[in-house]
Amino acid sequence: MTISKDINNKLDELYQAISPNDLDWLEEARKTFSLFIEFEKLKDFIKALECVREELEKDGKKAQELKTVHGLLKDLQRSEPDFLIENLKRSGYAVAHNNKSMRDAINKEALRMLEQVRLGKRDAVIGMLMRNFTIRNIKMPSELVEALKPKYDINLFRAFIYAFLSGFITTEE
Repeated sequence: MTISKDINNKLDELYQAISPNDLDWLEEARKTFSLFIEFEKLKDFIKALECVREELEKDGKKAQELKTVHGLLKDLQRSEPDFLIENLKRSGYAVAHNNKSMRDAINKEALRMLEQVRLGKRDAVIGMLMRNFTIRNIKMPSELVEALKPKYDINLFRAFIYAFLSGFITTEE
């Protein structure tokens, strides 16, 4: 397969097109960057590799291939929280930017919420967030729902909540 070469060539092509004189490349760059940033694409690869790993484990004859797939899967899973943190920053900013009522409510509770996060009180933080979204009849961003799942340890949970709340931080001059 030459998919990686094709992707590399296309990225080089896009890079060469970037110029302040002609901005036709701008929309294509935005779409391309969103492919790298989207958490969903990464999840699809992880699911596919998990299926391949399970089949190789059943076969039992392809130990080297299983080891390679397992290594690639571990690399992808390690990068998963990084993608989620970036998406949480963006979704927090989007919620704060698009809804003044929600921004004000989160800003009022931010210090208490940060203290609860610091203390490791996951349930209290989840309750505070859910209450704010429910009262205002706003759908909770899918990235935030993912971050609240118990599969992540407390330190990742802290990082996720800090990232989401960073979009709400406002300063008044």
